[in-house]
Amino acid sequence: MKNRTLVRCILAAILCLTTGGLASAKDIKVLSQFPMSGPVGSLPEFGMGFIDGTKYIKEELKGVSGKPITFFLEDFRYDPTVEVANFNRYAAEHSKDEFLMATGYITGGLKPLIEKVNVEEKIPWLDGSYSTEIFGAEGGPAKYPYYYSLGATYGDQIKVLMKWIKENHKGKERARVGFVYSPTAWGRDGTPEGIAYAKKLGLDVVAEIEYPYTATDATTQATALRKVKAEYILFHGYSGAANYTAIFFKTIRKYLPEATIMGSHYTTGPLPMQIFPDDFNGYVGAACRPLMDGVPRAETPMTNKMVKMAHDFAKKYRPDDYAPGGKIRDMGLYSEGLTYALIIHEALSRADKAGELTRAGVKKALDNMVWDFHGLFDGKSFSYKSHTIPMVRIFRAESKSVEVDGKRVPRGSLHPLTEWIETDKVQW
Repeated sequence: MKNRTLVRCILAAILCLTTGGLASAKDIKVLSQFPMSGPVGSLPEFGMGFIDGTKYIKEELKGVSGKPITFFLEDFRYDPTVEVANFNRYAAEHSKDEFLMATGYITGGLKPLIEKVNVEEKIPWLDGSYSTEIFGAEGGPAKYPYYYSLGATYGDQIKVLMKWIKENHKGKERARVGFVYSPTAWGRDGTPEGIAYAKKLGLDVVAEIEYPYTATDATTQATALRKVKAEYILFHGYSGAANYTAIFFKTIRKYLPEATIMGSHYTTGPLPMQIFPDDFNGYVGAACRPLMDGVPRAETPMTNKMVKMAHDFAKKYRPDDYAPGGKIRDMGLYSEGLTYALIIHEALSRADKAGELTRAGVKKALDNMVWDFHGLFDGKSFSYKSHTIPMVRIFRAESKSVEVDGKRVPRGSLHPLTEWIETDKVQW
């Protein structure tokens, strides 16, 4: 209840900030939803980064060529029914010539909205889901013309990891890979494609195991993986911030200390290094963003322009939250909210420049977008023609707890093992 009250306060504040008082005769309206609470943990940084991005858009960019934008922000608590209900409410309350874009975050919300978004409303929708079913070869713009993902598909992320195993496995026998996934739309998405590709590469898939969010123990899964002598464990469909993730890593390190645990984008981040640094050490993960936060934060590499931009924003707009011990625990989550605000503004600005500030015009701007995303991929640009941002990089965690002034504190970083991989150019 406290979280919901906080989000309402945030929403009221952001509406005031972005409209600048009274709306124009034809306002630009955008709805964004993030899972800031619920089974994935407490993740308020999403909203912080998004709000700070909208402040920048209002105060420094002056909206879209002087036209104000009303940003609506909702915490859907990782509940697809809430995400769907929120969108339906806003679609009913606001006209199509003003309500120009929407964003969401999970596969479970995309599926029930297929008809509503792509046929009835025809509104450009950006999403944090990297669903293979929605954005992969069987879906994509031909089938879901108004859906856009902000990353590479889960299938491609997992296939990139399988390819890395094939190229880097040192044993004489075939690499033995176990797949562990959440019993959710997220966990099941991309897993079949990853398993099929592993087999195509000649890897030995020795286990396919579901591990639920309600887990308080991972002994059953760990003993099953030890029994089949898994050397690599693909752990997919899990937040790095959640208790069940820490439980799984700690248990695997006990039963299979030599195994390499691997994961997709939302497990690959700084929070595991803060929560269970010793058990996270050696993790190999795919990510659609650069490392946004070292542990401690002062050791974050600032060579990437977007990383520096995100940190500068946080220091400017909420210095107390950014400081050690502040509310921003994960700059990756903060930057995620920020990047949504920035790409929304970019799409609206391109549509406005073309004289087509409508839903159809925004879609056209996104379809034709080739952009470096403020240097997010170290100078590489992406094309949105596939309705995905097909950029992936593999990282390895080096993390541990050390003693400082008589206390154990975490230290760690994610080091790139590859350059940025453009998945739409890989010959699978």
